[in-house]
Amino acid sequence: MPGLVVGSFAPDIEVPLLWVFGNGLPDHCILHSLIGGLTLGLLISVGLTRFVYPPVIGSLFRVERTKLDAACTTSRALVASCLAGLLGHLLLDIPMHPYNPVLWPWVNPDVIVGILVLIFAQGGDLESGFIAANQLVSVVMLVPLLAIIIKRRHVLWSGLWLDESRKEHAVGNS
Repeated sequence: MPGLVVGSFAPDIEVPLLWVFGNGLPDHCILHSLIGGLTLGLLISVGLTRFVYPPVIGSLFRVERTKLDAACTTSRALVASCLAGLLGHLLLDIPMHPYNPVLWPWVNPDVIVGILVLIFAQGGDLESGFIAANQLVSVVMLVPLLAIIIKRRHVLWSGLWLDESRKEHAVGNS
């Protein structure tokens, strides 16, 4: 679970950096491409999950640090979950962005306009289409999040950050 969480937001690490230092560059660049996500994005995700996730989540949500450290050891499972989070992020971005470098350098990012952006673009205004597409995807993603929070509220933090509720359920049924 930690790798999935970190991997799913890792591509957006470049967004505030590009706003500050980009000088007119689009807010999606190398980490939003398959090449960048599968190389640099994966390295960043594994590093953040291994070294930053345990102290931050441990202090913010009072989750036992030794359990977080154990869940975040470098392993094939951690790399695979970071990769799943990264790819999930890239796939979710495709339909809702007017500029998408997912297939860079093979395809010009200007020609990959998300289908939801095109559907909601009023009079060809891609910016209004992006805003509407972004709102729709956000609402659609909030529904399962709320369901998870409601269903697992009794073990929310350990269940959410360490996926311990599944382990406790398995132990209880054996």
